[in-house]
Amino acid sequence: MDVRDRAPEQAADSGWSAAEIDAAIGRRTRRRWPWIVVGVVVVGAVAFGLTTRNSDNAEPEPLADQVNTAEVVTTDLVEVDTFDGTLGRVAEDPIISLNPGILTFVTAAGEVIDNGDVMYRVEGDPVVLLTGEAPPYRDIALTSGTSTASAGVGGIVTAAPEVGDLVQQGDVLYEINGEPVIALYGDIPAYRTLQDLSDDMTGEDVAQFETALAALGYSGFTVDDTFSDATETAVAEWQEDIGADDDGIVNFGEVYFITGPSIVTTAASVGTQLGSSQPVLTLATEPLSPGIDVAQLELALTSLGYGAGVVVDDTFTLETRDAVLGWQADIGAETDGIVNLGEIYFNRSALRVSEQLSSIGATVGNGTPVLAITAADIVVKVDLPADDQGLVTVGDKVTVELPSNQEVNATVDSVATVATFDQQGNAVFEVVISLDDPAAAAGLDEAPVDVEIVSDSVSGVTAVPVAALVALSEGGYAVEVQQDDGTTVLVSVEPGFYADGLVEVTDTQLQPGMTVVVP
Repeated sequence: MDVRDRAPEQAADSGWSAAEIDAAIGRRTRRRWPWIVVGVVVVGAVAFGLTTRNSDNAEPEPLADQVNTAEVVTTDLVEVDTFDGTLGRVAEDPIISLNPGILTFVTAAGEVIDNGDVMYRVEGDPVVLLTGEAPPYRDIALTSGTSTASAGVGGIVTAAPEVGDLVQQGDVLYEINGEPVIALYGDIPAYRTLQDLSDDMTGEDVAQFETALAALGYSGFTVDDTFSDATETAVAEWQEDIGADDDGIVNFGEVYFITGPSIVTTAASVGTQLGSSQPVLTLATEPLSPGIDVAQLELALTSLGYGAGVVVDDTFTLETRDAVLGWQADIGAETDGIVNLGEIYFNRSALRVSEQLSSIGATVGNGTPVLAITAADIVVKVDLPADDQGLVTVGDKVTVELPSNQEVNATVDSVATVATFDQQGNAVFEVVISLDDPAAAAGLDEAPVDVEIVSDSVSGVTAVPVAALVALSEGGYAVEVQQDDGTTVLVSVEPGFYADGLVEVTDTQLQPGMTVVVP
């Protein structure tokens, strides 16, 4: 702390020379309040006030008309340190393309990109900014992993799904020669024809099929591991409902077991001639593992108005897929319910384009820089000296004085935990501060500012102007209190915390509302 920023008795007891005190006073750190020299030094017989207070025979001297006075008050005192800061935008890593192709749209320099905005398009496919802390690292969809469905019998594909279609239990996967192949839930792949035999067909695959059939609403049979007459009757009813040959026999290739809701990733075209073992389509069948990327996606889509039925957690559900489909349709993306890696960019806040690194018509590849960006909001950066590292923490309130001398309230966003070195070789910690009203800094960039940080404070103390303190020749301090009759007496006080030209004083005789002389 600066010598002139100490309580008077602290400066007196420091043992510093006058030259040392003068040198210390020249430091950059400033306070909000000026230093005021103690008003009166009482020595020897000049200590008339002390005599007035202690002698019954002494006549109090009337106070001169021109003497200034001030009221003893109860107040809060705040000590403020001022640091140099720079107001501007924090540069971010450039946006790079993960998809090869020709750029058909690029956001212009100076534009702000917010949650849900398209940053650029590669051959019409949008790349979108969404709010989130963690970067994307995988495709985000209902399922992952693949399973290939092969034709059980040779023939022509007469119906097939679209890529991205959702497949659930009971859905028609595709048709061969007009005969449907049905998706059912189960872990055991179909490997034989299921039918009612004279000696009763049994097995885990029979139990799996009957469980699926019952889940579709068919009854009249016992769900066990035996294909009975009752099972055959239920199968014939089901076959009639789906437009299959209702013979009560489940031929190999007529059903395809999947573990749960699945997504079509590839599919043969209608009219394709296939052999009995050729693949018809592939499915993503394994549930996507939970992750923060899913939670970020759900939160961003919900904030954009696509959250009907979505629970914001770390699990991609059917409701999440519906939200993705609606969002994809609105932004002109392929409506497949899959958010492929490279189609979104997560960032914690809005971004401002500082430069187009690639322009419309340019060919980009995986890793090509497209946009140079900064944070959208203007912030203040302060290199806090290492000795002051503990002065602020995240969330603290500070005051920023702009070049126009306007004072703006601000909040500490971050305090570096690793020191760097300034141009003079001093260890500093970078502090990033956001303005509570960013509009106050409109039009400013890379501007010097002052940042005022509260370093200490006291509340509800009795205080007088620093200039009211009287240094006594025998040691200690007093204040000259004005009486009702215009005379004054000296009242000894113990100085304490001071700021804003006031000093905390303690004495049982001194009460708020009294008047003291301020030379």
